[in-house]
Order: sequence, then structure tokens, then C-alpha cells
Amino acid sequence: MKYKKQIHSELKQIARKVPYNKVLIRCANIFQVLSFHLTKIPREVIHRHITVEGYKGLKYKVKIFEPTKEKEKLPCLIYVHGGAFSYKASAYHKKLACIYAGKAKCRVYFPDYHLIPKYPYPAAYDDVLALYKCIIENAEEFGIDKEKIGVAGDSAGASIAALICNNYEQEDLKQPCIQMLVYPVTDADMRTDSMKKFTDTPLWNTKNNKRMWLYYCKDLKAEDIYDASPMHCCFPPIIPNTYIETAEYDCLHDEGILYGKRLREAGADVTINETKGTFHGYDSALHTKIAIHNIKKRILFLKKGFHGYPPA
Repeated sequence: MKYKKQIHSELKQIARKVPYNKVLIRCANIFQVLSFHLTKIPREVIHRHITVEGYKGLKYKVKIFEPTKEKEKLPCLIYVHGGAFSYKASAYHKKLACIYAGKAKCRVYFPDYHLIPKYPYPAAYDDVLALYKCIIENAEEFGIDKEKIGVAGDSAGASIAALICNNYEQEDLKQPCIQMLVYPVTDADMRTDSMKKFTDTPLWNTKNNKRMWLYYCKDLKAEDIYDASPMHCCFPPIIPNTYIETAEYDCLHDEGILYGKRLREAGADVTINETKGTFHGYDSALHTKIAIHNIKKRILFLKKGFHGYPPA
């Protein structure tokens, strides 16, 4: 792996090439479910869950993480975890959800959406869309300020979050107030320079990305694939304020930057954080200085979007 010497020194311990195929997905998800369940939450956060009817009426669970002592209405963050549309949420996703809830003082709704290869597009999108509608319809009961509903995600989860933001008008939904996209999947065409270059990067690479799109769009006609690709969406008249974070040694780097530029050209307020010495999924090393530094930037964006002020 030729990029191992170039990445940040703190991240070298997790800089491994990871294959991606159906057998690995099945095996990995056994571990993902177990590690997620065993991961403790901090004292300042409590959790519970609800059940939502999503894709084709199929039910799935949504975990909710919220500040322990907050009883009044709070902003809501729908956080869509990454994992190539195929992996269950990891332990570090659970930790991030708790960090966002505690530090940004919001209720985090964390959907356990249907996954590929069994459930290709639009299953995951329909699940998250159903959750968004459920939150709007039950905002009073859920203790949510419906003027402050944001969407966020990392990687494939960011792709779903972006589609929700792009389609809110045509879905007859209230506009999200913010969107936070961390090393997002945005472009089914896969023609950027970073996609051509980073075929052997840690945790994720071009070969894996191509296979992911094949699984995700397997039931779609060629002309319908762009429906699943945020880069090819028609943007609504008002685009929520946006935070985009990219990793330097990531095949998705360039499409994240280009997507941010497209949003700006359409009139959006976009913050782009190009992290250096990083690779896709680098923040799974949560306790490294580089991850802590960039997570603080995400919290700053969330607090400003939800509460109108930067953190102290």
C-alpha cells in the first residue's frame, strides 16, 4: 500500500487495506452488531428506540440518543451511518452519535436502515425518508423543534442524507435546517482524478467503491441510476447550510469537493473541511488528536446551525 508512509502518524495503526465482497459483508455484520451493542454510552447521554415503517412497509428500529438532563424541545439530527450501504453501524458510529447529542445539545435519531445487497436502492433512502416524515408528524410528542431538523451522515450515509436535502421539496417535506456530510459518496459516474488515483488506499478504494455502486443500483435501469447519485440531482430553490468534510487519501475526495462547489454555485452556504494526512474512515480512531480536532469542527457547525452560536 503505497500511501501508508504519507498518512498522518497517528493513523498508521488503522491504515489497512480492506476487501469488500458479499461474504465479508455477512461476516463483518455479525461483529458490527455485537460491538455496537457492547459499546457503552457516556453518562451525559441516554438512549432509547422507536420502530418505523419504511421501505415497502418494512419495519426497522431507530435508536435515539439525547442529553440526559434536557427535557424541553430540542433540535433533531438524523444521523445516517456509513458502511457502503451494506454494513451495520459500528461501535464508533454509536460513539459519534453520543458525541453529537451531548456536545451539540440535540436529539440524534439513528436509523438501522435496510442494507445491500439484499435491499438495493431505494430501500435505504425510503427508510430515512420515512423517518424524516415520522419526526415532522410527531415533533411535539418527540420533544423536537421542527424548525431545527438537520440531516447528517458519513460516506454512504452522507449520500442518503444529501438525497433527503435535495428532494425535500418534491417529497413535500419541511426543509432541513442543515446538512453535514463527512467524506460523502456523491457520484455514481466515478470519473474524478481521486477515483482514478486512489485504487489502493486504506479502508476504502476505487475497486470497492465500484462494487458498492453495482450492488446498490442492481435493480435500476441505466437511466434511473442518477436518481441515487446526489451529484446528478436537481437542487431545490433553498439548500440548507452545509458542512462537507473530505479525507486526503480517499477515492471520494474529489467528488466531495466538487459536490460542495455545485452546492455553492446553486446558492448554498457551504463549509468545506479538507482534512490532511487522512483516509476514508480515519475518524474511527476517535481518540487521536486529528480526529478530535475535526470532530470539534463538526460540533461547531451543528451548534451554530441549531442554536445560532459557536461553542464556548
